Amino acid sequence: MRSRMRRGLAALTSAVSLTAGVIAVTAPGAQAAGDVTGGRIALYDGSDGVVTVNADGTDPQTVSGLTDSAGLAPNWAPDGSRLLSGWPGQLMTGRATGDTSRIDLPAPDGGVPGGSWKDATFWLGGHYVVSSTADELYYGPSDGAFASEPLLSGRNQRPSSACDSSPAAAPDGTLAFVRTDPCGGSAGGDIWTYDPASDTSKELISDGSYPSYSGDGATLAFTRVVDGRLQIFTAAADGSDVKQVTTDAVDHRDLSFDPEGGRIAYDEIDPASGSTTAKVLDLSDGSTTTLSTTGSKPAWQPLRQNVLVRVYGTGAIGIDDAASRWTFDTVGGTHVDGLVPAKSAVLVNKTNATYAAPAVSLASEKQAPVLMTSATALDSSAVTELKRSLPKGGTVYLTGGTNLLSSAVESQVKALGYTPLRLGGTDLAGVSARVAKQITATPSWIFLADGTEFHDPVTASTAAAALGYRGTGVVLLTRGTSIPSTVQNYMNALDPEKTNLVSVGTNARKALENTPLQKPWYFWDVSGSSTETTAVNMAHFWWNAPSTALVESTWSWQNAVTGNAASGVYGPALWSTIAELSPGTEAYLDSESSSVQAVQTFGGNDSYSVAERTSISSAIAAGSAWTTTVWVPAGTPQLMSAPKVLAPEALAPKALAKGAPAVSGAAHAPRSVLPGHAVSSRPTHHTAS
Repeated sequence: MRSRMRRGLAALTSAVSLTAGVIAVTAPGAQAAGDVTGGRIALYDGSDGVVTVNADGTDPQTVSGLTDSAGLAPNWAPDGSRLLSGWPGQLMTGRATGDTSRIDLPAPDGGVPGGSWKDATFWLGGHYVVSSTADELYYGPSDGAFASEPLLSGRNQRPSSACDSSPAAAPDGTLAFVRTDPCGGSAGGDIWTYDPASDTSKELISDGSYPSYSGDGATLAFTRVVDGRLQIFTAAADGSDVKQVTTDAVDHRDLSFDPEGGRIAYDEIDPASGSTTAKVLDLSDGSTTTLSTTGSKPAWQPLRQNVLVRVYGTGAIGIDDAASRWTFDTVGGTHVDGLVPAKSAVLVNKTNATYAAPAVSLASEKQAPVLMTSATALDSSAVTELKRSLPKGGTVYLTGGTNLLSSAVESQVKALGYTPLRLGGTDLAGVSARVAKQITATPSWIFLADGTEFHDPVTASTAAAALGYRGTGVVLLTRGTSIPSTVQNYMNALDPEKTNLVSVGTNARKALENTPLQKPWYFWDVSGSSTETTAVNMAHFWWNAPSTALVESTWSWQNAVTGNAASGVYGPALWSTIAELSPGTEAYLDSESSSVQAVQTFGGNDSYSVAERTSISSAIAAGSAWTTTVWVPAGTPQLMSAPKVLAPEALAPKALAKGAPAVSGAAHAPRSVLPGHAVSSRPTHHTAS
């Protein structure tokens, strides 16, 4: 197979109808969707770093590990969890407190044009960073998954004579920026906006600079020259209702709105001495207070509640039923926003872990719940959930031979009015090949994993499941370090030039190296020193800047299979031990906190300790206090009166307008995952026999 980019999958969830229930529900202490609170203010420290202070200038704290050697204005992620800074040739993000968890963002191919970044901001919910060289705007994922690219020039949105700078992002994705045309002209710049949903740009306000949106996106602050001095103005987001706010005989630069909307932090430049003082303007009465006499380029921290979703069974409702209720509507019932109709169902043996792994990708592709039952008879809980979720006549897939799900189970399914379809095989590898054939005879992606234990197969199957309803990703299972004939036969019938191949785990890689196939293949090796590390490496390989993630307990395959089948389409699935959040998983969530708004877990408190849950809450937000836990017993969220619901589409990856950058979470291209691990930008070559 030729090395090819995964960019064609950038909109992988745009056509996916599988949803994950109501992802964010207001709970006691939670904010309504879109609400933000103002936190600390970050400043360039005047030397080569970043400092944060309270809004009154007190309690200055140096941000360890973040460099700002060129006076680049720092900026916050939309939830206040990470800071963006850098020097002329390097942008970076990191945490403001504790372990910085620094990420160096790759420059465009060929280096930073002109050699110097001038300003940068997070965009589209923290998925992207938009940066400027003062000539052109560039965008790239906030986790550095691929190098930044021109944003507007490639879309015929920027005349060659123009220079674009000073990007500022609104919560709805609108991007304000300053355009000077001709570049360097004496007339100064105008404020333009780019709408990624419609892929259009337009002039919004003539003669303006230093744009900054309020936390709700309703108001835009900017500066304009009046009588020779840059004064602060405000306008409605559509450019109307322009009002001058300041009149003093100084210059005002580098504006940053208080996320709550009542104040603006800015730099005041004394025209006589040239000295800079960071100040805060109160819009209610026009008063100002000094923020810092040594720091400059203020950025006000937005604090937003993220969500930890706890889905678990209770009473007669097991975890499989709870995951199904969290995802699928009730047949004949009133439609619930965020849920979808089940189009089929997948049955697995409730005592066999590895045979259940292929069910994750099958269920996603068929838009189906995974339900567990005994080998000899259909459990009453499975009967109840089938009747609730699946219309009569629907297909019920039985994963495995009669030793796993007996003929009696098949007969009971038929007696309920459904169409049973057995996906069997002489062994586990044969079952995986049969399931793969049921999904597609011509997969776009194959994930190969060792079937002798369940963790890597579930990781592999969940990656395939991310391609969603009618997707063309499959999982095939090896027997240790060998590839059984049934899997070989499936692969030998394919065209390696049209099929992407990924080995998941060390044994799968060795199996490809040890087993001769009829055709030469290239493959990507995603492996690690542990179950958790392999899953983290897969997350880095397969996703960039996701909105959601799943954390599953390493001891329970039942939670992982049923939960990942329900929600794996929205973000990466990770493993963790119960006592504490596994270090690699914690580091991954921390590094992706700019974009991750929700983490889902499946299973009760016996699967997730308090310490583990607290670590998850801290990793994805500005602190554990900024993550709200939503309890979902039996798959039904516990709502307050008059609940405020954030639809899953608001958190799930989705495509934007044709030609516009897609907020997908999908990896732009295979790349090195972590130092010492084996995912490469070019896949490994497997020579045919």
